[in-house]
Amino acid sequence: MNMRNQVLERFAASPGGTAGKPVAPQARAARPAGGGSPLFLPDLTLWYRWHRERGSFPPGWEGATLPEICRRRELPLWLPVRPWRLEHKGLTVETTKGDDVRETRWRTSRGTLLARWTLGPDGDWWQTDYPATTAEELSGVREIVESIAYLPDPAEAERAAREIGNDGVTALELPMRPLSDLLHSYLGWSEGLLLLWEEPAVIAELAGVLEEKLQGLLGELTSLPGDLYLSPDNLDAQFVSPALFAEHLAPSYRASAAALAGKPLVVHAGGPLRPLLPHLGACGVTAVEGISGPPQGDANLAEAREIAGPGLTLWGGIPQDAVLATADEGVFASALGAALEQARQPGMILGVADRVPPEALPERLEAIRQAGR
Repeated sequence: MNMRNQVLERFAASPGGTAGKPVAPQARAARPAGGGSPLFLPDLTLWYRWHRERGSFPPGWEGATLPEICRRRELPLWLPVRPWRLEHKGLTVETTKGDDVRETRWRTSRGTLLARWTLGPDGDWWQTDYPATTAEELSGVREIVESIAYLPDPAEAERAAREIGNDGVTALELPMRPLSDLLHSYLGWSEGLLLLWEEPAVIAELAGVLEEKLQGLLGELTSLPGDLYLSPDNLDAQFVSPALFAEHLAPSYRASAAALAGKPLVVHAGGPLRPLLPHLGACGVTAVEGISGPPQGDANLAEAREIAGPGLTLWGGIPQDAVLATADEGVFASALGAALEQARQPGMILGVADRVPPEALPERLEAIRQAGR
């Protein structure tokens, strides 16, 4: 079986079904009946971008493209591709970027709104300033949201499919869920949640505008080449309660799952997930990326299966910290051993949660690969 089908098999074949959605034929045929060899699928997207920008690939891990690196290391390839671009219609937007600071300014009729990001220690951009922190600024965010246009880019999906071939899967990346997008990009998680409590009708209206745009984009994407869809929501139960999830996120997931022609819908999680696990499969989500025990998450693969039930594919198991030099060999060996055993069950994918960090020790990634063979 080629690597593409191996990966699709794991995403589609959770032990109790597929979250109520049809299974792609190429995955259904190879569905396992019980435990077997774990599949190590590292999400190297953050790691690759960080090293590419700095020209700092570890010896033996060099490559012009991520597919080249994965082929050289005999790793299945996970390649998210964004087959659309975001434009603002009728609104002036200015973006500046330095080595460690990035800023975006929106010129609205109510004044200029600013977002600022700084480069975090994990190699990713951390947002420090948000366009709206008060109820008075929400009218400016409304202008931003109404100006957004998601424009399909079929060439990007076609290029990725050719580049990957059968060595992995193409994940068509969607915009964030509307509530996640509002809180991540425009309001922040402290002031944003307060605004959600103070102005629920306004926030719901803004999310509704984004939801309409998201679902409209989906109708344009279903004919593009791609194996599954990724919702990059960075879901975290520290901020999203089950009630908030049920009101704002579950309907959006259900609508998307119904539109995706039976292909898997994968949600990226960026923190603890226990309270939300029982609800994800019920609203059409096929798989969750980022399952981990402490310190990154709050449930290992076995615990997550018990909580989530049988209808959800679980991807992760190894905390990010375990592959860093700050964790001694004993900590790494313990984390790997536990995750390997749990990942042998159907509906499990072994990975570093939530993504492989830029400073991961190459020898530890190689050890995971060898152990999973």
